Amino acid sequence: MPPDQRFQKHERLRRRTDFERVFARRCSVGDDVLVVYVAENGLAWSRFGLSVSKRIGNAVHRNYVRRRIREAFRTSKADISKGFDIICVARLKAVDRGIDVGHSLRLLVPKAISEAEGPGSASRPRSNRDMTR
Repeated sequence: MPPDQRFQKHERLRRRTDFERVFARRCSVGDDVLVVYVAENGLAWSRFGLSVSKRIGNAVHRNYVRRRIREAFRTSKADISKGFDIICVARLKAVDRGIDVGHSLRLLVPKAISEAEGPGSASRPRSNRDMTR
C-alpha cells in the first residue's frame, strides 16, 4: 500500500472537543446509510471521525461498520477537499453487507463540503435574542 493511502494518526479526529465542534456546526448531509457532518479545521489536511452507536448492534457489528467506513475513507481521501473535519455517523443499513458504504461516503462528503463552503457559512445566523443585546 502506498504511504499516501494510509490512514495516518494526524488524519483522525480524536478529541471530544473536536467532535463537539463539528456537531455544533450543524452542517450535515445524509442518506439511509450514513450521515456526514463537516466543519472547516484550518489545517492543510482533512481529519476523519466515526460515530457508530449501540443501535447498530453488538460490538462485532459496530466494529465491522467502522472498518468498512474507514476503508472507504482511506481509499477516497485523495478526492476529498483538504482543510475539513469530517464525521460519519452510521445508520442501521450500514451493517448490511450488500450496501456499498463507500458509495454513500463518496456522494455525501462533497455535498456536505459544498454546503460548508456556501454563502453565509462563516457565521451562524443570529437569533432575535442575540440582536436585543
